[in-house]
Amino acid sequence: MLRHPRLATLTLTGALLGGALLATGCGSSAPAGPTGGSVPDAADQHCIVSGALAPTKIGTCVIPGPGDDDGGATNGGDAGGDAAPVSPAPDYGPPLYNQEGYDDDCKYHVSFTSTPIRQNTDVTFTVTVASLDPAGPATGAKVYADVFLTPAQPAPLSDTKTTETSAGVYQIGPIVFNAAGRWTVRFHMNEMCSDVPADSPHGHAAFYVDVP
Repeated sequence: MLRHPRLATLTLTGALLGGALLATGCGSSAPAGPTGGSVPDAADQHCIVSGALAPTKIGTCVIPGPGDDDGGATNGGDAGGDAAPVSPAPDYGPPLYNQEGYDDDCKYHVSFTSTPIRQNTDVTFTVTVASLDPAGPATGAKVYADVFLTPAQPAPLSDTKTTETSAGVYQIGPIVFNAAGRWTVRFHMNEMCSDVPADSPHGHAAFYVDVP
């Protein structure tokens, strides 16, 4: 059956307008506005001595046992019965700029990327950790993120999980930044190991992240 030419034109115009409205409606649900990220500055040099990298050799993980405040705890899993003092409060270095640098004790090289960083939006970090001595991917390091705007204002709880997606590569999220400002994101490696031995695999590296 033949359609009236004007009716066909109106039908086509309505379909095109409907498609345009549908596309606009879908786009309006996507997050908008500026995104944040790492803070650019000079490359991290705190592990460079006389122009060369000076890494700290990584030894065996020692699991601290329960004990009192005097550090007299022992490692019950050690067949030799050697003392494994409870770790003191960590000695953190200053946060780093950019998206890569060395951990506080020069045991690891740490770099990261992330999904778009906006307020009150789930963010996932992809963190790559490489041991310096011995050199290679830091596998099984159980990396997690400590995130805060100020010491008194941490990121809200968001059921954050860590997944090692390949050797030395960790996805951490979701993380929610609930305020604008310059945040600190500190990545912890092998937190289960005592930080008392100088060659402990325990490590941490913090970075500044700006949230608009």
